[in-house]
Amino acid sequence: MKSSMLFILGATFLGHVNGHYTFGRFIFDSKWSKTWEYVRQISPDKTIKDADIAFVAPNTEPASLDLRCGRNASIAWSRPNTATIKAGDTVGFAAGEPRLTGTDVARIYHPGFASAWLSKSPTDDLNLYTGDGDWFKILSVTGRTEQSLDFSAPENKKLYDQFKAIWGTFNVQSWNFTVPKTTPPGKYLLRFEHIFPNPQDSQFYVNCAHVDIVNTNSNFGTPAPLVKIPGIYTRGQKDVYFDHFDLNFNVTQFVAPKPVVWTG
Repeated sequence: MKSSMLFILGATFLGHVNGHYTFGRFIFDSKWSKTWEYVRQISPDKTIKDADIAFVAPNTEPASLDLRCGRNASIAWSRPNTATIKAGDTVGFAAGEPRLTGTDVARIYHPGFASAWLSKSPTDDLNLYTGDGDWFKILSVTGRTEQSLDFSAPENKKLYDQFKAIWGTFNVQSWNFTVPKTTPPGKYLLRFEHIFPNPQDSQFYVNCAHVDIVNTNSNFGTPAPLVKIPGIYTRGQKDVYFDHFDLNFNVTQFVAPKPVVWTG
């Protein structure tokens, strides 16, 4: 039992080093954008000397402003383009470049749950919007879905892990979702988040795209519940900080943290 626990702890430590990722590529019109073309570029973590790791290192502080759009991305200093999409369109984020040296392709290497959020900008210039307004959730992914990796395929068998494969996003390169059909038109920050749960320091992988949502329908919905970011998580809350290696954990019974998803 002791040796098994040491193995698990070792695997967890290696995962922290080798499993970091970002979501710098936006997917719309069935195409992957270039890195940071529509997504706010983040800054490297200045406390980490290894430049390769410093850039893709996650945030571990739920009260940080970096929880909005990534490290040093509350203001769009990189001035990305704005993608025009329609309410009801399928879009997505990819864990593409940049990636850690030595990895074949970028993936969501960690177990955990994902979500997508929208925040309407009060100004027409998204570069000036800091994300300090209201946010609402439009996606929540916990267990496996039709988008999850097929580990029975010969090319994916080496990527299988019995503890991690229960999570829907484990080892996928990208994730797609639908913008609710009744979303009010306007300029928005579209935020994608993946959380790697740990008992002490859960890891938050977050990036934001600039989107202009067009909706020609006469009836718009009223997004709710509305929340502020940071403020959605607190250190130690049980549905964010827990041991994903727990043999008694059942992902089908896991309920993602509030707020609930607005479907339009």
